Amino acid sequence: MLLSLHSETTGLSRLDQTFYDGVMRASTSTEAPDDIVIIAIDDGSIEALGHWPWRRHVHAQLLDRLSQARRVGFDIVFSEPNLDFPEDDALLAEAIRRHGRVVLPTIIVDDSVDGTRLQTPMAPLADAASGLGYINIYPHSDGTVRTLTLSHTLPSGQQAHHFSAEMMGESTPPPGQPGESFLIPYAGPAGHFSFYPYAAVLHGDIPAEHFHDRLVLVGAWSSGLGDTFPTPLTRHGETMAGVEILANGMLALENGNWIRTIPAWLTALLSCLPVLLLCLAFRRLSPRHSLLATFFLIVCWCAASAILLFVGHIWMPVTAGLIGIALAFPLWSWRSQEASLQHIDQELLALQQVTAWDSTHSERNGVGAFYDHSLPTRVRRLHQAIARFRHVQQKREETLRFLSHDMRAPQSAILALIEMQRREPELRSEREVLERIKRRAVDTLELMDGFVQVERAEVVSLNLKAIELSGLLHEACDSLWELAHHRSITLSTDDLPDEAWVEGDHKLLSRVLRNLLDNAIKYSPDHTEIRCRITREGQSWRVAIEDQGFGMAPEQLERIFEPFTRVTSAAPDHPSGAGLGLAFARTTILRHGGTISADSREGKGSTFSIILPALDS
Repeated sequence: MLLSLHSETTGLSRLDQTFYDGVMRASTSTEAPDDIVIIAIDDGSIEALGHWPWRRHVHAQLLDRLSQARRVGFDIVFSEPNLDFPEDDALLAEAIRRHGRVVLPTIIVDDSVDGTRLQTPMAPLADAASGLGYINIYPHSDGTVRTLTLSHTLPSGQQAHHFSAEMMGESTPPPGQPGESFLIPYAGPAGHFSFYPYAAVLHGDIPAEHFHDRLVLVGAWSSGLGDTFPTPLTRHGETMAGVEILANGMLALENGNWIRTIPAWLTALLSCLPVLLLCLAFRRLSPRHSLLATFFLIVCWCAASAILLFVGHIWMPVTAGLIGIALAFPLWSWRSQEASLQHIDQELLALQQVTAWDSTHSERNGVGAFYDHSLPTRVRRLHQAIARFRHVQQKREETLRFLSHDMRAPQSAILALIEMQRREPELRSEREVLERIKRRAVDTLELMDGFVQVERAEVVSLNLKAIELSGLLHEACDSLWELAHHRSITLSTDDLPDEAWVEGDHKLLSRVLRNLLDNAIKYSPDHTEIRCRITREGQSWRVAIEDQGFGMAPEQLERIFEPFTRVTSAAPDHPSGAGLGLAFARTTILRHGGTISADSREGKGSTFSIILPALDS
């Protein structure tokens, strides 16, 4: 709205004028009028009649040739008497009086001494004329003539009418208030009206009947003679003679099709309308559709102004509205992003409180050492928090399942054994019952220990030190030697390198190796071999534990590292376990920056492989 009200001071009017000129050039297609003609003082006439200015009795002779014209207007100022030929002034005054329908020009002069005054023709001519009208034309700041002011009130209180209005006579009074400007609906580019050379009319080459009941303008058309101006319809440096601009003003008065400009306050209000519509659309549209709507509304706003000008002869400046539309999208996008950021921050804070997790931890310890407030970074933190929240939810569900099923089952079995023994003590010996209770209690302790170890592997701080894998694997094999020897299973460590250094937590990695060896022993037949190998693969060390057990089906391999997952196999006595050992191993190895995988086929045994980054000395 402010841009529209102050378009002149902000320079926006130049853009409006450029748009206006383009629409006028594209839409003007009026036929040349028959009742308005111009008698041009052109180069040929000057060559035929002699140098300018001509004697005034020549103009008197021309008026006698135009006796049938409805009205004759001279765009020639006769303000000073002709001292060389004083009798010519009387001849011209007599010709004007005899014709009775001649309009002579006046000029509104801004004098620093006398102020604004009206410069009129010399008295004998002014008294003889049927009308006097000022020929002042006021171009815009770019030098282009787009408007005419049809009447003025001078400081003396005198009312002055424009030359075009005087030419139309009292039957067509000028519209509007004194001082009000109207845009000229130009009939066409320069040369659109009918022109006749002054000399040809004077010498009778053009019959006098040709000017019957026509409005005739007499003015300069010669190069270097008279004023010429750019107009909205002239291009490439062309100009239009002042006399033809007067003819366009007369045609507009005759047709009553002046172009009126919408008041500044109404233009300001209308400029707000597309911005308001766009903001309402933004509330329901996606960013892509909002951008398309912005471009669509820009086209519609320009089209509406052009149609209003072409059909209704009303000019509505477009620049302020276009700037408002163009600024609406980035401003709305900024505001929407701010609202999104606030919402994300609120959700992020709520998730941090639920999960007890600091989302900026990665920025403090990673490449983003400085806090980044951008939308992508906050969205990434939100996704991290959501992932953490889902993980917490999953762990909560696992804990509930562990407490409600896995921990409850052994205790329920113990209570059932006690109740059965109380009712029927003769069915089982006390020793057998105690042995079964002991087994269920051991299962409960193993479950609890495994669950605690998995949880600790996820959250406990790693005590990283340089660890030699060959020695660590030897220690794990030694700790399980008695269990393997009891079933005549050989633990082979013949292919281990002398040194295989990695960085890790000695306690956690030792437990991982013991878990893998313990599983290999549990699910292997008696009198078999378990091979332990360590090999170098690029920048990593690979630890492989290969057994000759019963193997696993492909669908079992997919879930083998998930918590509480146990493999159904043909192993004797169905080895006990909570299904948490491999979950602990996977969590620990991932926290050490490594990977763990399993390869198995039913009846062919299984191979578990750990890959850890090598620590080079």
